[in-house]
Amino acid sequence: MSLPESFKVMTADQMQQKFLSARPPLAAYTSPNQLADFSVSAANTRWRADDLPMLKDFYRSSLLELYDEVDFLDEGIREVDNTQVAYFEFTSMIKQDEDAIVPKPPVHRYTYAQYTIRQNKAIVFTFSCPRQRQTQWQPTAQKVMKSVKLK
Repeated sequence: MSLPESFKVMTADQMQQKFLSARPPLAAYTSPNQLADFSVSAANTRWRADDLPMLKDFYRSSLLELYDEVDFLDEGIREVDNTQVAYFEFTSMIKQDEDAIVPKPPVHRYTYAQYTIRQNKAIVFTFSCPRQRQTQWQPTAQKVMKSVKLK
């Protein structure tokens, strides 16, 4: 996989701040300014190797539920390093709580997520950054995702 050389492994504190999950990623990297991130995670849900189209539909539905707005830029199934992967490239928006004492603006992100099935588990590769940095990071995200090597 060809991450930019400037990306560094996230510290435990950085991971705790960025990933609000009980299960931390297997690996996570961030840009020097900590605005662009790349992570690799494994889901516990069991999948068969030929379930990729179903997995793609499942994760697409999950993405639509996770965000208030999603604009899919590209999606599909393709081969990367002789392995079938499902992928989604999208921008998203999460509205902030309207009843908050201190109102905050919505959060807009650009994300490139790629999924494959290994040893009956979904492996998830995610590259994300603020949407206002999409132009800067989108070519890098696309290059990284096409360079993923699976063993």
